[in-house]
Amino acid sequence: MNHCTPEKKNLLSIVLLLSLSAILAFPALAGADTTQTAVIATVASDYSSGAVSIVDVNPEGGPRSYENELNAAGSDIIVAAYENYYYLIQRGGGDWVAKYDITAPDTAIYQYSVGDEDSSEIGNVWDMLFVSSEKAYLLRYGKNVAWIVNPSAETEADFKIGEIDLSDYDDGDGAPEMAAGVLVDGKLFIAMQRLDGWTASNTAYVAVIDTDTDTEIDTDMATADEVKGIPLTIRNPMNIDYCSDNDTLYIQGVGDYNAGTYPGGIETINPSTYATSVLVDETAAGSAISGMAILSADKGYFIGYAGWGNQSLYEFSPTAGTVSESAVNDDLSGISIGGMRSGAYLDQNDMLWVCDQTNAQVVIVDTSDNSIDESVGTSLNPDSIAFTTEGEAGDGSSGDGGSGCFVGTILTDLF
Repeated sequence: MNHCTPEKKNLLSIVLLLSLSAILAFPALAGADTTQTAVIATVASDYSSGAVSIVDVNPEGGPRSYENELNAAGSDIIVAAYENYYYLIQRGGGDWVAKYDITAPDTAIYQYSVGDEDSSEIGNVWDMLFVSSEKAYLLRYGKNVAWIVNPSAETEADFKIGEIDLSDYDDGDGAPEMAAGVLVDGKLFIAMQRLDGWTASNTAYVAVIDTDTDTEIDTDMATADEVKGIPLTIRNPMNIDYCSDNDTLYIQGVGDYNAGTYPGGIETINPSTYATSVLVDETAAGSAISGMAILSADKGYFIGYAGWGNQSLYEFSPTAGTVSESAVNDDLSGISIGGMRSGAYLDQNDMLWVCDQTNAQVVIVDTSDNSIDESVGTSLNPDSIAFTTEGEAGDGSSGDGGSGCFVGTILTDLF
């Protein structure tokens, strides 16, 4: 692919980054009495505004009920969910989190600032990861410090309850670019891009945090950077998923969008030993990989990025790393696909929700045969998805499906 102009690359990176990032963790295995609702962050085609769409997960085969253009906001928004609540997060130019009950999806319970009082620079939250209804982590892309927050706080003063300092990973521009995260067995894994501007010239890392003490674990994977985290081979990570089938973390990185200088692909991490291995590289994929969803040890999906507005959905084996020769469906080939960050795609019926920004719709894929179950118009372009859960739903977390894998951003995010 030809190199992007600086202007196109900046715009592309902003759009892709808006989409990606990890929001959800510890997804529940949905029970028979569970009701799920998809909450979708949508943006205008000219990025002048954003809003929320609400779509019923059931019935399979449709027609699904939906409502569009709720809670008008700026275009730089993402959504997260936990149990029956969803969280609308305004990033660039806003820096706030608003909480909603899915039964009253257009009435905010609160709106709290997530910016530093002593700084005019935005925190730029990219992920909200839930330990419980009273503890969550906010990954702030534009800062060295992640926030620990109480999602049930009744006042803004009680919202922030702690911090995690990741300044050791700052490559000199004031932030390590925390891009995605996932919670696994009492650990928080945070993927950091460590970009130089928009260039993936620095080694990317995954920091590991003990969620009981909120302190960083030394993984003993020390490098010349003298930090405690896990160095990655791939660059520009955007998504991190966990599969309990095989106790494996999957990290997706886009590299430099096919420019050929810095590698992208899908890399695995053992969450106990922290050993890493590149599973799918750009050569095997045939293009940059700009998003990912893991369903099981046998089936996963990624977005192949062939160029601006030209992405396709592929299937791959999370065990062998083999990749389908063509897109899984003709309707999901050569279009602009947004979102697909961690936790945002697989519903309780093992349906994969794909953000089709060419046609302003979510395409719901039956993963048993990759056929399209239904497409639902969202008015504005869909960019990230989270699932609220009502009823008996295992551990009560969100972003879940019925498979043996957890997905930790996306959503969020194909890009």
